[in-house]
Amino acid sequence: MVRIYLERYEAPLGKKKRELEHELGKKLLLIGLKDLYGISFESQDQPVIVKGEHGKPYLKDFPHINYNISHTDGLVACGIGDRQLGIDVEKVRPFRNSILRKVFSDAEKRHMDEIPESEHSQYFFRIWTLKESYLKASGLGITVPLTTISFACSVPDASFYQTMLKGDYVLSICTLGDEKINPGQNLVFSAGAESLLTGPCFQKS
Repeated sequence: MVRIYLERYEAPLGKKKRELEHELGKKLLLIGLKDLYGISFESQDQPVIVKGEHGKPYLKDFPHINYNISHTDGLVACGIGDRQLGIDVEKVRPFRNSILRKVFSDAEKRHMDEIPESEHSQYFFRIWTLKESYLKASGLGITVPLTTISFACSVPDASFYQTMLKGDYVLSICTLGDEKINPGQNLVFSAGAESLLTGPCFQKS
């Protein structure tokens, strides 16, 4: 099972914003540990978190539990479950076209040219969050160029799920393996989640 915990917040500026996002991410992780596994911590006792070779966090004392946290302006998300997973959430917003050469494959660029300009921002962040979720699930981080991963075709040995949330947020989650994920029934604290109609390369095993 994979469950996604979400919490909205009003974003302060500067360092306080980063601290708040960190605190909310930890709060959602603790809720998930208690909810799914019956593991609870006292206020002064916290889970021991270590990082893998490329910076992916793990629970030292619970290696069978996988989790990942992501945040964007006004929203924090935590995915937790029994499979290697990665989660990424972004608020759809304008972007610089110059970044496309660092993110999109040639096929993805061609598809961008074929859709109305009004849909470019949402399409960009749909692709961006899918790629980020895959790299986070695999633990590869920034060691793999984003252009080498293409969602104009299939990505082997991985399952993806993507949804749009009210407020123009796009959320993507990836798990490794051939078991199809369906976290749509396991969105906790999501205010009005709406499924985004996607092609087979966006939601597949």
